[in-house]
Amino acid sequence: MRSISSRWSKLILVAAAVGACSSGGSVPTQTGDPAPSARTLSVGVGETASVPGSDVTITFRSVTEDSRCPLDVTCVWEGNGRVALTLSSADGSEDAELNTTVQPRQIDFAGMRVVLASLAPYPAGEPIDPDDYVATFEIED
Repeated sequence: MRSISSRWSKLILVAAAVGACSSGGSVPTQTGDPAPSARTLSVGVGETASVPGSDVTITFRSVTEDSRCPLDVTCVWEGNGRVALTLSSADGSEDAELNTTVQPRQIDFAGMRVVLASLAPYPAGEPIDPDDYVATFEIED
């Protein structure tokens, strides 16, 4: 009987540890507010992607900074990734730079908010080929 109880205790501890380590990728909302309608869009360097349900496009022009701490290194500061993009719609276009850890991380354009959710690949000690970058954006109405 003790081994079953011990197994359940270990399982509960592992589940709690996994839950504590997982990161929530959503934007927090105030209690009682409905969750914003969010869409996720991943765009490679030099590519243009259309935001579903709109006439807005996002062009990921380049990575202008990547000082993020490599995965296998302990750093005092986590660093930052900065991307240059162009947002376009029938009403015009706007150039912007968004960051992974410092402001601005988002921009409002054509009635929607575009948030830089992530930049991949994450540094791992080897130089990253600029053409390998993919930015993931969350688009909220």
